[in-house]
Amino acid sequence: MTTRKLLKGETQTNRLAPSVKAFIQVCPMAVMALNHQGRVIAWNEAARSTLGFSDQEVLGRANPLSTGKATREFRKSFAEVLAGKPRSSLQLEWTARPAGPLRLTLTLSPLLDDVSELMGVMVALETDKALLATPPVQPPQEKMALATLDALPQHIAILDETGTILGVNRAWREFAEKHCPDPQQVCEGSNYLQACENPAAEDCPEATAFAEGIRAVMRGTLLEFSLEYPCHSPTRPSWYMGRVTRFNGDQPLRIVVAHDNVTELMQAEKAIQQLAYYDLLTGLPNRLLLHDRLGQALTQAKREGHKVGILFLDLDRFKLINDTLGHAAGDRLLKTVAERLNACVRKSDTVARIGGDEFVVILPSVAHTEDPTLIAQKILKTLGQAIELDKQEVFTSTSIGIAMYPGDGHTVENLIKNADMAMYQAKDRGRNNYQFFSTEMNALAKSRLTMETALRQALERNEFKVYYQEQTDLATGAITAMEALLRWDHPELGLLNTSDFLNLAEESGLIIPIGEWVLETACAQAMAWQQAGFAPMRVAVNLSSRQIIHYNLADTVKRILKRQGLDPQWLELELTENIIMAHTKAALEKLRELKELGVQVAIDDFGTGFSSLSYLKQVSLSRLKIDHSFIRDFIHFTGDSRVIKTIIAMAHNFNLKVIAEGVETDEQRDFLLQNGCDEIQGYLLSRPAPLDEVEKLLLQQKL
Repeated sequence: MTTRKLLKGETQTNRLAPSVKAFIQVCPMAVMALNHQGRVIAWNEAARSTLGFSDQEVLGRANPLSTGKATREFRKSFAEVLAGKPRSSLQLEWTARPAGPLRLTLTLSPLLDDVSELMGVMVALETDKALLATPPVQPPQEKMALATLDALPQHIAILDETGTILGVNRAWREFAEKHCPDPQQVCEGSNYLQACENPAAEDCPEATAFAEGIRAVMRGTLLEFSLEYPCHSPTRPSWYMGRVTRFNGDQPLRIVVAHDNVTELMQAEKAIQQLAYYDLLTGLPNRLLLHDRLGQALTQAKREGHKVGILFLDLDRFKLINDTLGHAAGDRLLKTVAERLNACVRKSDTVARIGGDEFVVILPSVAHTEDPTLIAQKILKTLGQAIELDKQEVFTSTSIGIAMYPGDGHTVENLIKNADMAMYQAKDRGRNNYQFFSTEMNALAKSRLTMETALRQALERNEFKVYYQEQTDLATGAITAMEALLRWDHPELGLLNTSDFLNLAEESGLIIPIGEWVLETACAQAMAWQQAGFAPMRVAVNLSSRQIIHYNLADTVKRILKRQGLDPQWLELELTENIIMAHTKAALEKLRELKELGVQVAIDDFGTGFSSLSYLKQVSLSRLKIDHSFIRDFIHFTGDSRVIKTIIAMAHNFNLKVIAEGVETDEQRDFLLQNGCDEIQGYLLSRPAPLDEVEKLLLQQKL
């Protein structure tokens, strides 16, 4: 069970889902919504009327039901629901009411906010009128008592020790006349026990059980008896609560039978249960009900010795559809996915939506390990079919992680967590596939967590370093630029290249502060070299996809350049071709903003993407960097040499400079020189080096 903190400007009341607010206001029974501290955040007119307080006396204040003698019982039930109990009921005598004491039946259930997280407790109040208003009936006063009972809405009858009906009130008689073929069989003079046990009473199958309850009260085995039962009419379903009590003392035994129409209460409880346990959008079980059903499945599996399968699903690229077509279309997509998932599983299986585009499937009785595999394959095939949204065909897919009880865990939390980890493994392997959880995966996850923790501390501990590698004019041999390359001096693993932790930094979002630190460090160093008397030269800094797409990059670059006093023309920002192709519109917009600042922009790893060259026309780039894979293999593969020549010619046609990276031999350098390449970078000239070694290189060139 999870909770969340309030956002700035948010109140408990406005966190209530609109459907919950509407339910509270139109519900015919008394309902209150309490927050975690037990304060009333909403109630309805029926609650105001029942309790006898005003809004000013109750809203925002401690729940009045938790005061007086009822404090301990109510707070115990309140704490149980907050701790995860799906429902708690209690009866209490409440004396704090302005209009006098009251006997109440309370039903407490979880209250969820607009993102299906627990925010408090919903309390439904029922006044126990039958038990309060039915005093012992003594023979001399039976007539007067029955006249009084005529005013009550409950159906009430007085029986003697044989079950014979001595009298009924008006509500009982009117109900009998309307619903019974022979009303006199359940009115004065008839035996009520015989009427209950009549085989013709098919509309109320619980009648026999009710008769047994009456006999138990007559014998003294039970002090009182109650039974909730359906008694549907042809026009509408109805539910009743039948209660039986006895009065004797010094007088002959008398039995009071009361039937109360609880249809509205049942419907309200059903609505509350729907809100508490089901996702409002798709109608699927939510996280709370998922945990309950999975817990039951594990208990049964442990007892019977079979397996349980858990499939954790996450829709691939759902955010792209949501952002492109709008949230309404995204909601329709989620509803369609829910319907298709239900069509893929058995009736005994559970499909739940636990938030966003995440779903979980419980297979409660798995005979063979292949069964989850077959279900996963069926889901992949079904969700891979086209979905029409706004007259446009949309294709989606899903990544599925599978965990099995007992091999992959013994608790609800562990199994869901492990299935979630397996799902991420499926995403890492290209999406639209399924992966089983394994102990190796768990070890990898723990290692990743340890590495992420260390990565978060690295900036504070000054463990990052910037190495530099020269870029040289091929014709003159002069150093034209230094590429800034991030290194992590890990306290245990030693010096790590960017590739060793880049993916982790991207996924965790740490690439933003780390990338800003690299940019600041490189700009400061470029300015320091100029102030030391070295000829001005570019400093090249690599950008990640997260910096390009989810970051106010232009403002940050502008701020850093101003702080360091560096002219924008001496900063070059590099991004890969694949970043542009994956986020073309957003990437091109960011590049235009950067060019307006006056910085230079280079495309790294050019030639490795399957791209259109149209973006070269849309943005005024500075350079193309030929990927090292072409340089390495052109001697052995004629096709690579043709690619190199084509890239150089094309770049020059666009008035772009060309730099080749990964140059390691004289033969590679000579080939590039002959074909008009402008600059080179690679081990032939120098390896990435720390600052002190780079400055020695600059001094040698200066001399």
